[in-house]
Amino acid sequence: MKNSLIRLIFALSFITAVGIITSQIFWVTKAYELEDKDFDYKVTSSLKDVALKIWEIKKTQATLYDVVEQINPGYFIVQVNHQISDELLEHFLKEQFMLHNLITDFEYGQYDCAMDSMVSMKYVSMLHGNTEKDGTLVELPIEQRENYYFAVHFPNRKQYVGEQLHVWVYSSLFLLAVIVIMILTVYVIMKQKRLSEIQKDFVNNMTHEFKTPLATIQLSAEVLKKPDIVEKPQRLLNYATLIDKEASLLALQIERVLHMAHAEKGEIILKKEKTNINELVQEVYQGFADKFAQSDIAHSLDLAGGDVVCEIDRLHIKNAVSNLVENAIKYAGEGAVVKIRVTGNDKNVRIAVEDNGPGIPPEFQKMLFDRFFRVPMGNRHDVKGFGIGLNYVKIIAKTHGGDVLCKSTPGSGTTFIIILPRQSGIRNKK
Repeated sequence: MKNSLIRLIFALSFITAVGIITSQIFWVTKAYELEDKDFDYKVTSSLKDVALKIWEIKKTQATLYDVVEQINPGYFIVQVNHQISDELLEHFLKEQFMLHNLITDFEYGQYDCAMDSMVSMKYVSMLHGNTEKDGTLVELPIEQRENYYFAVHFPNRKQYVGEQLHVWVYSSLFLLAVIVIMILTVYVIMKQKRLSEIQKDFVNNMTHEFKTPLATIQLSAEVLKKPDIVEKPQRLLNYATLIDKEASLLALQIERVLHMAHAEKGEIILKKEKTNINELVQEVYQGFADKFAQSDIAHSLDLAGGDVVCEIDRLHIKNAVSNLVENAIKYAGEGAVVKIRVTGNDKNVRIAVEDNGPGIPPEFQKMLFDRFFRVPMGNRHDVKGFGIGLNYVKIIAKTHGGDVLCKSTPGSGTTFIIILPRQSGIRNKK
């Protein structure tokens, strides 16, 4: 899939998600406003009906056309110019609220114009068996009027209106799930695209790495097939040695890929044994003596004082250290300086491999241990590899209950540190 198509899909998905969210917010807001107005309408209608019942009992006519006055969003007063019993007023209020499907708690009180005070204040819970209690949650404000009125306050108005939007809440959750799935889909596409590119680079690198020794072996085999080669034993030995060397290199590359495959599947079985880390690192160091000499690389080995013993899988740790040394040689370039250092304390042992190469930019350091990842080298194309070495080192260190760290500053070289526990906190992966 082309990068332009990926970017187009990402842009369209983003625009669609923003459009859906904006549209949903708009319609939810509109729905809330409608429910808010509907609440006011139901309350006003209910209170008018209560006033009519009171006038019917008192056998009087309404003195005002708009008897219901909304003081604030949750507070209403009804001017009836009569006082009635609390029980009767409460009965009428409950009855009308039930008829208009206003199932929410309310507070009420009656204004005594003679005393200029609010009396008979009560709180009624419609949600819990119509229970009531004396007093209100808030002091009902007094509105100066020339006649009697009763006041009703809805303390849970916003909550009630919000609960009427359950359909919109469910639809919003559904749309949110759709958006999350959309984002995950785009993320998976981007991840698969990146993985595809990485795997493509891996296959290209692996093909190149395998092609070189195979070409050498094939060329040497062509020479060995010549009849007169038996008359030249030294030349015969040289070509046979070359074939053996290239075959060993090819086997080593295949072994690395197989180790990586087993490591990814968690199929590594550690063959633990008590090992002197100083001796193991010295073996690795001596194994690179020829490379150090051929490449004219300055090198040093600094071992820990005394015996530093850990219970480890000797082969895997040796391969991990070798990977780090090989990378140091590979990336340091001309005038390379490679330093290997072993330190230890009561808790752990540290194996550090340091070089004076170009260093690693901070933005790439977090990805160093990802499978197939290779730090971009710009115009430099002489550095070969599969991009699996550091991932293998990380897995081996973690499997041993340890870790691997990278310390690098661009232009000042890089140091990799393998940390191994002194105690046997080792996990076998089968």
